[in-house]
Amino acid sequence: MVRLTKRQVVRLVSFGAALLLLVSCACFAGFSVANRYRNTIEQGYQLALSELSDYMTSIKSSLEKGIYANTSTGRLSLAAKLCSDSAGAKSALSRLPVTSSEGEKLHKFLSQVGDYSRSIINASSRGYEFSSQNRDTLVSLSSYADKLSPILEELSAKYSDGETQLGVKQTIQGNLTEEPPQKFTLDYDFGEINNSFASYPTLIYDGPFADSTQNRESVFLGNYNEISEHQATEKAAKFLSTTADALTMLEPTQGKIPSYVLSTGDNEYITVSKQGGFIVEMTKSDSPNGKSLEYKDAIKKAAEFLNKNGFKNMQESYYVINNNICIINFAYMQDEAVCYGDLIKVGVSMQNGEIVSYNAENYLMNHCIRNTEPYLPLSSARRSLSPYLTEKNSRLAVVPIHGDIEYLCYEFLCKGVDGEDILVYINCETGLEEQILILLKSDNGVLTI
Repeated sequence: MVRLTKRQVVRLVSFGAALLLLVSCACFAGFSVANRYRNTIEQGYQLALSELSDYMTSIKSSLEKGIYANTSTGRLSLAAKLCSDSAGAKSALSRLPVTSSEGEKLHKFLSQVGDYSRSIINASSRGYEFSSQNRDTLVSLSSYADKLSPILEELSAKYSDGETQLGVKQTIQGNLTEEPPQKFTLDYDFGEINNSFASYPTLIYDGPFADSTQNRESVFLGNYNEISEHQATEKAAKFLSTTADALTMLEPTQGKIPSYVLSTGDNEYITVSKQGGFIVEMTKSDSPNGKSLEYKDAIKKAAEFLNKNGFKNMQESYYVINNNICIINFAYMQDEAVCYGDLIKVGVSMQNGEIVSYNAENYLMNHCIRNTEPYLPLSSARRSLSPYLTEKNSRLAVVPIHGDIEYLCYEFLCKGVDGEDILVYINCETGLEEQILILLKSDNGVLTI
């Protein structure tokens, strides 16, 4: 047994104490950093809640003023402020620790406020009168803002003292035999907000978040009768080039297009519309391992697939390549006009050209015969183009601008001052700019912003 001298013992104890002190300091420093980080996050949550409350107070005020505004100038000013405030409120809401289910109704309300405001701006730019229906919508929105604003003010004041942390999850009571679920602290309070929407009415206006748009019936399928499960199975089998015995019927869906749902059992699903028996969607979850095809090859495969399944006069527009799958948007061509509402998306494997996804919901919802005779000649519409744009080509296009509202436009593909590709849509009746899009091109596709 080795004996330590007194000096060695003292030295060992000193080293040990120093090491313990160093570890303690490191732990304290780490705890301090973590605590500061936690406090910073918590302060961010409190700031977001305060901003949400302030924006809602401003929205409440603007909606109330809008009821009494009697000139287009006054209404435009208030509509612009509502657009800005609703966007700010949605941003603040997105930064709060609230589950999507608890914040969904407030998010929808804010979206409708902003989109309704944009519809007022668009209507005023066309010289449309402010109707009694518009005023009724303002009154309805204002009444809900009156309920929400004091609730959010109270919540902001409640959590401003920092005693209760917004970012902490709390256990809620449940079955004693099961592990109790947890929710963020703020989820409890948002339950009261959701109760404010118990009798939320259907709002009618020209916007993508309008219930009248989301809940409307299909234009195309209305003329068709409902088919049986057997007929749906036969149609799905033909589409997939398989036998009816290889398909299993699952629970039907009741979305925009009520449909039968079938599966091959190999991670492949297909939905068939109950009305008319049209294929709504098909997906395969298998991911291609490589890429041997070019974009032009994928277009050819997708076009052949659509033609085989009875879709004529479809023209490719935009595409994106992700995970070795090329998703191509095809729009219906009526005469010389491209109808962007009648859209079909086809996914092609870049490994072997197999069709791995298909979605025709937009086509089945919107397809119909349009009037494609322009009121304005091309030369008149061309005068509405900015002098800073250089026109490359033009054509007619039926463009969905506000929800299910479409306008016949001249589509001008132009070059900007920095060489970027820009699409400008000029209304064929009024000569107004309906839409301006910037084309984004890369090796992975062509998209618009």
